[in-house]
Amino acid sequence: MRDRKHIIFYILSAVFLALVQEAFFNDLRIFGAKPNLTLALLCVTAVRMDYAEAMVYGLSTGLFVDIVYGRYIGLYGLLYLYLALGIVLITSRFNYAEKLWWPAAAAPLPLLLYAFVESFLVRLLAVYAGEAQDLYAGGFWTHVAARILPVTFYNCICIVVFMIPVLKFLDRKPGGFK
Repeated sequence: MRDRKHIIFYILSAVFLALVQEAFFNDLRIFGAKPNLTLALLCVTAVRMDYAEAMVYGLSTGLFVDIVYGRYIGLYGLLYLYLALGIVLITSRFNYAEKLWWPAAAAPLPLLLYAFVESFLVRLLAVYAGEAQDLYAGGFWTHVAARILPVTFYNCICIVVFMIPVLKFLDRKPGGFK
């Protein structure tokens, strides 16, 4: 993907998915968690990007999520940027560019790490801003079981669902995924 049209297409897709997420997935919760569709799309598409494209896509998608949902502007922009760069680093290092199911196989660990970091930072900022008294009100392991694991599981399901249409879109050109 060396074309700016791809980045613009994926940014617009992330905007559309954020609207779909807010409109439909509030009622489709599993264990009280709803998926993060923009994060799932980021994991699927960052596999095929280089570093510069991943930085632009991760930062712009994260800033959009910050503007629409976030309490702290810039937090999700940085988290998405680092996640996209991490995915590109892993895929370029081990040469997974030709493997079709890489996002489904390798996504649980980065998504779990992302959920831990995101949850900790948001809660830490809430305590610092005076919006909360405790970092984890019911305890850390209760928070992991009640929020982090269901959100990670739901996002992994969304990645598998997104992989087929996105990869079909990328494979319609001669030369495949490169």
